[in-house]
Amino acid sequence: MKLKYCPNKYFFTILIIVIGLSLPLISQAASLAQQLSGRILLDVERHGEAWYVNPPNLRRYYLGRPDDAFRIMRELGLGITAQELAQIPSSTAAVDWSATSSTATSSYNLLLTQRVAGRILLDVENDGEAWYVNPPNLRRYYLGRPDDAFRIMRELGLGITRKNLARIHKSSLDEAIDEYSSYQIKYVTTTAGVFRADIVTIDLADPNLKIITDTASDGDCLGPCPARELMDYVLDNNGFAAINGTYFETGAARRNYYFFPVYNSRLGVMINEAQLKWWTTGPLMVFDENNKFYYFPDSRDFGSVAKFESKYGVKIQAAIGNKPRLIENYLNWLIDWEVDESQMTGKYIRTAIGYKDNKIYLVVANKATVPELAIIMQTLGMEYALNLDGGYSTALYYNDEYMIGPGRNIPNAIIFAKKN
Repeated sequence: MKLKYCPNKYFFTILIIVIGLSLPLISQAASLAQQLSGRILLDVERHGEAWYVNPPNLRRYYLGRPDDAFRIMRELGLGITAQELAQIPSSTAAVDWSATSSTATSSYNLLLTQRVAGRILLDVENDGEAWYVNPPNLRRYYLGRPDDAFRIMRELGLGITRKNLARIHKSSLDEAIDEYSSYQIKYVTTTAGVFRADIVTIDLADPNLKIITDTASDGDCLGPCPARELMDYVLDNNGFAAINGTYFETGAARRNYYFFPVYNSRLGVMINEAQLKWWTTGPLMVFDENNKFYYFPDSRDFGSVAKFESKYGVKIQAAIGNKPRLIENYLNWLIDWEVDESQMTGKYIRTAIGYKDNKIYLVVANKATVPELAIIMQTLGMEYALNLDGGYSTALYYNDEYMIGPGRNIPNAIIFAKKN
């Protein structure tokens, strides 16, 4: 077989129509991408936007406009000879694969066809004519004209929900919705070593920004308590970015109970408000209705929602507390006695929320202890930073994609949305 990459010589237009059934929720993003390798997916919960899952890297590529289709053809198309192409049955061919040898019988080659299932093939001997090999039936479909592309989308496109689509990574590594937010992977060189960090940056100057802290429970809960996937919080609040929240119990008796105060933005209620009076509760990050940031090193300084709103003359919009504290006034304020053995020595995935220069930073650090997370946040120049839950709870979302996660269900989360 002489399959090879071939630069695009032939252009086709993709037209989309929304049909197909939604897929069942699958817990692991990688397994979902593998399951849908080579498929054309249609976002059934919005406008039927079409995506192609590229088999070599299991990333999805947008097929919405002719320019996008041209790029897919040029960058992802796989060159094939006319002789090899003839060994893959066309959409109208009558072939019984169960009666066909895995080497080659009849005029078709099952091994070759399986190998290129889900690929876009370019006939290098016929002006780069494009074909798509549909994985479910192992047939090739001609992509040469708009009508052909329209038929493929109608007949072969598979409907998918936003929740499932978010589990399949896009082709780009860094991205930005607008000038007010962005996502990037950064390797941070610190005194403790070099760490990979996934970072979502959100500018509080965005006039359309809305900040939400949400909880699965509508009131205080001692456990067992409700918990939800991060994407559920995103969908409920129409968010464009989100991260998991506080530490919580994982044992059966008090499952999903969390000690720390979290403001439920939907209800205008501070969950666990009674904990604010204890010196052991620790710091609190607060946002008012104008997206102004406040940091309280001691929850007792915050006092209560009523006290805060009376003192500052504004309405609270969101708030969350957690420990241990990381950065205060650019300094590393991690206190040893607030860190347990697992936090001190375990090199796990860690998450934090930071503030500097009127921007919020959602940070996920890989293979770090909590003390190393504090060093990472200080190296990034944070003015204030708060540790969040990590490990199996870690989930970071931006612009319709799980950058990390989804992780296990969580009892609270921080979400960023646009005002209607």
